[in-house]
Amino acid sequence: MQLILEIDTSNKKAQEFISLIRALDFVKVSDNEDNKDFYLTDRHKGILKNRKENHINGKSKSYSWEEVKISILSY
Repeated sequence: MQLILEIDTSNKKAQEFISLIRALDFVKVSDNEDNKDFYLTDRHKGILKNRKENHINGKSKSYSWEEVKISILSY
Protein backbone atom coordinates (compact mmCIF):
# COMPACT_ATOMS: atom_id res chain seq x y z
CA MET A 1 0.00 0.00 0.00
CA GLN A 2 1.32 3.42 -0.91
CA LEU A 3 0.52 6.87 0.38
CA ILE A 4 1.31 9.52 -2.21
CA LEU A 5 1.43 13.18 -1.23
CA GLU A 6 1.28 15.94 -3.79
CA ILE A 7 2.90 19.05 -2.33
CA ASP A 8 3.13 22.50 -3.90
CA THR A 9 6.86 23.14 -3.60
CA SER A 10 6.54 26.84 -4.42
CA ASN A 11 5.44 27.41 -0.81
CA LYS A 12 8.32 27.99 1.66
CA LYS A 13 6.57 26.09 4.48
CA ALA A 14 5.98 23.18 2.12
CA GLN A 15 9.69 23.16 1.24
CA GLU A 16 10.56 23.05 4.97
CA PHE A 17 8.09 20.19 5.45
CA ILE A 18 9.67 18.25 2.59
CA SER A 19 13.12 18.76 4.12
CA LEU A 20 11.81 17.40 7.41
CA ILE A 21 10.23 14.36 5.75
CA ARG A 22 13.42 13.61 3.81
CA ALA A 23 15.33 13.57 7.10
CA LEU A 24 13.23 10.63 8.30
CA ASP A 25 15.16 7.48 7.45
CA PHE A 26 12.07 5.33 6.95
CA VAL A 27 10.61 7.49 4.17
CA LYS A 28 11.52 6.48 0.65
CA VAL A 29 11.70 9.28 -1.90
CA SER A 30 11.27 8.63 -5.59
CA ASP A 31 14.48 9.18 -7.56
CA ASN A 32 12.52 10.59 -10.48
CA GLU A 33 13.03 14.39 -10.53
CA ASP A 34 9.57 14.89 -12.07
CA ASN A 35 7.83 12.71 -9.49
CA LYS A 36 9.03 13.15 -5.90
CA ASP A 37 6.68 10.68 -4.21
CA PHE A 38 7.10 9.66 -0.57
CA TYR A 39 6.46 6.06 0.48
CA LEU A 40 5.79 4.76 4.00
CA THR A 41 5.81 1.10 4.95
CA ASP A 42 2.71 -0.38 6.60
CA ARG A 43 4.72 -0.69 9.82
CA HIS A 44 5.54 3.01 9.84
CA LYS A 45 1.96 3.93 8.95
CA GLY A 46 0.97 2.02 12.09
CA ILE A 47 3.51 3.96 14.15
CA LEU A 48 2.16 7.25 12.81
CA LYS A 49 -1.42 6.12 13.48
CA ASN A 50 -0.52 5.34 17.11
CA ARG A 51 1.23 8.68 17.50
CA LYS A 52 -1.82 10.47 16.07
CA GLU A 53 -4.12 8.63 18.48
CA ASN A 54 -1.84 9.55 21.41
CA HIS A 55 -1.89 13.18 20.27
CA ILE A 56 -5.68 13.27 19.94
CA ASN A 57 -6.13 11.62 23.35
CA GLY A 58 -3.67 14.04 25.00
CA LYS A 59 -1.20 11.26 25.82
CA SER A 60 1.70 12.97 24.04
CA LYS A 61 3.21 16.43 24.03
CA SER A 62 2.86 18.42 20.86
CA TYR A 63 4.31 21.71 19.70
CA SER A 64 3.18 24.42 17.33
CA TRP A 65 5.26 25.08 14.23
CA GLU A 66 6.41 28.36 15.84
CA GLU A 67 7.57 26.50 18.99
CA VAL A 68 9.51 24.03 16.86
CA LYS A 69 11.22 26.79 14.86
CA ILE A 70 12.18 28.65 18.04
CA SER A 71 13.56 25.46 19.56
CA ILE A 72 15.61 24.62 16.48
CA LEU A 73 16.95 28.15 16.07
CA SER A 74 17.96 28.36 19.73
CA TYR A 75 20.72 25.73 19.28
